[in-house]
Amino acid sequence: MMKMKPLRKMILVKLCLASLFFFYSVQEHQSHAAQSADTELFIDVGRAGTRKLKMAIPVFGSEPGTAVSEADKEFAADRLSEIFAFTNSFEFVPASSYLAKGNIASKPIQFDEWVPIQTEAVILGKFVPSSSAGKFTLDLRFYDIKRRQQLHGVRYSDFEVGDLERILRRFADKCIEKLTRERGIFSTKLAFAGARRAGELRQIFISNFDGSGLRQITNNGSINMSPSWSPDGTKLTYTSFREGKADIYVYNMLTQRTSKLTTGFGNNSGANWHPDGRRIAFSGSHSGLTSIFTVNSMDGGDRKSFIAGSGLEVEPAYSPDGAKVAFVSGRFGNPHLFIRDLRSDSDTRITYAGWYNSSPSWRRDGRKLSFAGYDRDIDRYDIFTVNPDGRQMERLTLDQGDNEKPSWSPDGRYIVFQSNRLAKGRGKANSYKLYIMSRDGGNLKQLSIPLHDAVMPIWSPHLDAVD
Repeated sequence: MMKMKPLRKMILVKLCLASLFFFYSVQEHQSHAAQSADTELFIDVGRAGTRKLKMAIPVFGSEPGTAVSEADKEFAADRLSEIFAFTNSFEFVPASSYLAKGNIASKPIQFDEWVPIQTEAVILGKFVPSSSAGKFTLDLRFYDIKRRQQLHGVRYSDFEVGDLERILRRFADKCIEKLTRERGIFSTKLAFAGARRAGELRQIFISNFDGSGLRQITNNGSINMSPSWSPDGTKLTYTSFREGKADIYVYNMLTQRTSKLTTGFGNNSGANWHPDGRRIAFSGSHSGLTSIFTVNSMDGGDRKSFIAGSGLEVEPAYSPDGAKVAFVSGRFGNPHLFIRDLRSDSDTRITYAGWYNSSPSWRRDGRKLSFAGYDRDIDRYDIFTVNPDGRQMERLTLDQGDNEKPSWSPDGRYIVFQSNRLAKGRGKANSYKLYIMSRDGGNLKQLSIPLHDAVMPIWSPHLDAVD
């Protein structure tokens, strides 16, 4: 599949795979549409080429006695528009087209004012006086214009101005859920390794779903890599050489404290959490071999050999139901993807094409894996998806630098990955940046993160306990 010379062969293979993927996509889309038959508004988030929903988000309003500036009200509406725009599923009605004038968001919804300009959805936000000094209360309403009804409404009481971003993202998540019956990704985060300047050793960072809100987790003057979220999003494991060799550490998002998980037994790296949160699988070196082990996630105890062989065994990834583990093995030569069925304790090889396949990542429904594959003929790593049985392999990137370390969003609509592609052209840059694309490879966007480089991204689960 990945040996693609001559070019005609490459195109033919890609077209065949695209045909299979199109059939699957149609079936999946029809299933979603049937589930949403009782909802007038429906968008297929995370798929390229679908019709966009026409939405209006006027400048937020305010009631008398509310200590909020015009700039704050404009920022709130603009930021909410940016959040929805990230999906590439909305077309925003310009304010110059509004029939209603003045403080629109402070008045009751007038459906007849939106129908002539073909608006399908309207969000009205209004700041109201709070019972606590120095705090705010925000009323948000999401309307279906054609049906003339409110789809979602909520009042956030007594929050501080620093909480506004979090409130807007959580409201947008609920709006997406009303449109698709699947929670949005706006309250999720990304964890990754990165360096602020060239030549610096990489540290662990986290950001919001779109790269905003950058926060540095480590600052230890050593190499840090391979972050991984706990199933509830309250902990973050990562690999660090802070004590001279590779070991796994755990950062608690609630307490902001770090503890060491692994000790002894050579180098330990690449942690992956079991869905129940009780055990962690990782790659460890022992007696000259690199195999896969597990430990208790609480204290690193009860270390057990998990997957071992005569070759390289690395990068374990538990399936969403915890019944399987995808991993990379060099037992037959070059590294390829395998899946171990934990019920039968049997291994199945699922990739045969390509020189080197790595970084398996499960989609939340367990029906797809993404991975990075090296195409030796064009000297590139690219992102692929494949079914757990090895069928329906699809190439999502092509001839744009090296594309590696894919990770699925918790709703299965997006993939984040690292790439050293140039901003313009097809060559390779000197540093890696993070990119997000739809599950079918469309709607590609580079995240604006103020770092020299960023690598090894991992998408968080939906975060309720932390922000």
